[in-house]
Amino acid sequence: MDSMLFQKEFHKNFAVKPSRSIKKQQLTIVGLLSLGALALPYHVLAADVGSQVADNITLNNGDRLIADRIPSGNILVGILSEGIANINLAKDVTVVAEGNSPINAIEINGNNGVLTADKLTIHAKGSVSTNGIVVKGSQNRIDLGTDSNITIEHNNSSDFGYGIRMSNGSTLNANRLTIDSQGAGIYIDGAGTKVNLGEGSQIKASRSAGVGLSNGDISDNVVFEASKLSIMTQGDNVTGISMGKYTSIDLGSGSSIETEGNNAFGIAGQGEFTADALTISTQGSGSVAFGLAGEATVNIGANSHLSAKNATAMNIGSSGGTTVVNFHGTAMERNTIYSAGDAPMGVATLLSGTTTNLAYTDINIDSSQGAGYGVLVMSEGMLNGDNLTINGTASTSGILAVLDGKVNLTGDTVINLADPNEVAISSGEATLALSGGMVNASGKMTINGSVLSYQGTTDLDMQSGSLWHGKAQNDLANNGVINLSLTNSQWNMTADSTVDKLVLNQSTVDFSEDKLGSTLTVGDLSGNGNFVLRTDIVGDGHGVNNSGDRLVVSGTSAGNHQLTVLNRGSLATTGDEVLTLVETQDGQANFTSIGQTELGGYLYDVRKNGNNWQLYAVGAVPPTTGPDPEDNKPNPPITTTADAGANFLNVGYLMNYAETQTLLQRMGDLRQNSDRGNMWLRGFAGKFDSFSGGKLSRFDMSYSGMQLGADKRISVELPLFVGLFMGQTHGSPDYRSGDGSTKSDSAGLYATYLANNGFYLDGVAKYTHVKNSFNVKDTQDNRVNGNGNSDGFSVSLESGQKFSLNQPGNGFYIEPQAQFTYSHQGASNIVASNGLKVDLGSYESMTGRASTLLGYELSQGDNTFNVYLKTGIVREFEGDVDYRLNGSAENHTFKGNWWNNGVGVSAQLAKQHTFYLSADSSTGHKFDQRQINGGYRFSF
Repeated sequence: MDSMLFQKEFHKNFAVKPSRSIKKQQLTIVGLLSLGALALPYHVLAADVGSQVADNITLNNGDRLIADRIPSGNILVGILSEGIANINLAKDVTVVAEGNSPINAIEINGNNGVLTADKLTIHAKGSVSTNGIVVKGSQNRIDLGTDSNITIEHNNSSDFGYGIRMSNGSTLNANRLTIDSQGAGIYIDGAGTKVNLGEGSQIKASRSAGVGLSNGDISDNVVFEASKLSIMTQGDNVTGISMGKYTSIDLGSGSSIETEGNNAFGIAGQGEFTADALTISTQGSGSVAFGLAGEATVNIGANSHLSAKNATAMNIGSSGGTTVVNFHGTAMERNTIYSAGDAPMGVATLLSGTTTNLAYTDINIDSSQGAGYGVLVMSEGMLNGDNLTINGTASTSGILAVLDGKVNLTGDTVINLADPNEVAISSGEATLALSGGMVNASGKMTINGSVLSYQGTTDLDMQSGSLWHGKAQNDLANNGVINLSLTNSQWNMTADSTVDKLVLNQSTVDFSEDKLGSTLTVGDLSGNGNFVLRTDIVGDGHGVNNSGDRLVVSGTSAGNHQLTVLNRGSLATTGDEVLTLVETQDGQANFTSIGQTELGGYLYDVRKNGNNWQLYAVGAVPPTTGPDPEDNKPNPPITTTADAGANFLNVGYLMNYAETQTLLQRMGDLRQNSDRGNMWLRGFAGKFDSFSGGKLSRFDMSYSGMQLGADKRISVELPLFVGLFMGQTHGSPDYRSGDGSTKSDSAGLYATYLANNGFYLDGVAKYTHVKNSFNVKDTQDNRVNGNGNSDGFSVSLESGQKFSLNQPGNGFYIEPQAQFTYSHQGASNIVASNGLKVDLGSYESMTGRASTLLGYELSQGDNTFNVYLKTGIVREFEGDVDYRLNGSAENHTFKGNWWNNGVGVSAQLAKQHTFYLSADSSTGHKFDQRQINGGYRFSF
């Protein structure tokens, strides 16, 4: 447009007739405008123009072109070049094309042309095929600069067009291009055609692909390049990027594709594809986030994410040739694949010649609306997973290889399903009768789910630190094979399992199923491992119809293995039971117990019997043909829990004995205050050890206590004293494998008769309440605790005669003594935390003591001093008691003799204050005792 035309258009649109009063001013303004038109370049001033049909076209910045011509083929065009195009659309040009006929806003049909623009805006709206830029000729170059925008609208919802269509070796360059199309975004075909969108472009499309690259022949080189590209498509059967054969796409870093619609694809087709930090999100029934159906090479780098709702995240197939997909994250930037909804699928690798390589990738499957798969490989396809993680909700299968599909796993593999009985890995599918494939896995594995094989082969080499919760099941009838090797790892077997080969290297197989009686069947066993089993050795009683976890080796056995049978304190065992734990055909492997097992109240161990290994009560011998069956009756030791619980018998017995010993001392004090009332206080401490009581041996106890009492002489004429007392004693028992605490509260009364000739008679009646608790470790280092209480009473009668060897009250004396004590201790019930119930029977104790004191006393005024040595023998005449361990009867006795010796000293000051200190020692074949006593008596 020249300056004259510009001024003509300006006056046509803006000029009015001036009034006379301002004519001079108007002439001045017109002169300035005319001067401006001459002084400024014409192209900075925008104008509205019509369709431009020519090979050389130049528009000005900001021009607005309104398409108004249909030169041929009934197509409305805004810009049309039939020859060698030389088109300069300057900056901020807008092209608008609206009509009911087909529309090409810009069309270039010639060859070797050039179109340049910057910040170009195209808006095309029609009822039939409507397109933005169409390049039909060859070797044209289109440069849209930065921030160009193309909008395509269709009045007819069934029709579509293209934002840009490139072909025949032409080139498109743009930066931050935006396309919003109710059809396709960009379509590319023809050998050598190339599109480079730079960084930050956005494409929205419906009814067709966001970017489409057509099929060609082997000589074609169709290229699409972009970075941080955003593609959004909506509609059924719509694709974000459609790749044709022999095409190449490079999305740089940070691109994203979002599709919504049934049977839609994020990326689909074949060819070469490269991207880093790629995000694809797709939703719609039958849709696929990333799908290939032909020969392709794909490299997707770290921090890339595929998401599919009611769709498959990655579906890789090949109709011939070779397809390789590399989806590689890094340890710091892992890739993710997510699929949810109806029948979700993470990765499907299909058909021969197809290889999918996943590295540092997390696959997350939400199967809440239908059964889903993390990985499906079939029909000779191959998937290689390095440091792969699969997480699935209920009804999710982790990895399925069928129809000769092959899966190789390396690095740290994690398969975490909602339940250990869900399928983590399966080679073959029995329900659909799909023959198996092959799964090879090696490295550190963390698996929560089961491993199955149906006409397939699964080899798992679980290296150090691996942990598996699930079952293994091979279909032997259909040649399913599972070979398992564990090194410094653990398998928690959650249901009956069968494997062909099991190699254990410092590893553990834990029969962790909730029910008892799980069976692991192994073809060939080797290495060295630990099997953790559970048992109900009692069954219907005495080992009849009993059951437990069992290892069966049907082929060869080798290596040294350990068996850990878990403790069960709740079982009502008797020691008669025997249960087979391991069955082998050749007996060549060696099985030993890692430690004795506590079942009920008794200890059990493992022994070999033929080619098998049994669980039996410690001390039992194999059955013989001896004449007396009782000769073979086992008498196993009791458990640590039973020992602590039953030793409550010893606790009560010894506490009562210690308290009674201390009470005897007050009789000697009465002699020094025979005409007054008294109050007294005593403290004592000691220890019992080396208790020998059959199965309750190896028990000792430290103790301490206090006693408080008061007594009064009946009358001056009658030397009879009556008194009351109360006391409390605390003990700290030590058991074979733990300790405890005990407390005894006592109260009673006594009466003492003191004759002037040195004869005395003393009687005591005492009530006692004992509480006891224990905390021990069982043979498998588990903490077990329990507590109980018991009531008892005792009466004692003691008599003696003091003989002075010098003047009475001064000098040496000798005093023979005799005592008889009867005690009754009530029954008690203890339920330990491991389920063991210990029922302690009541018992009677009758002890007799015969002792002699040799002493020296000195009286000076109101003060007296007394020192003595004591020796004697004590015998328990009764003391038989039984106890039951979950109903199984045991017995215990306190019968026996012990020597009691002591030394003591007392001093009375001013006839009111008496102090005493003594030490006692008892030595017997049941127990030893050491005790020290101290006390104070106040006379009033």
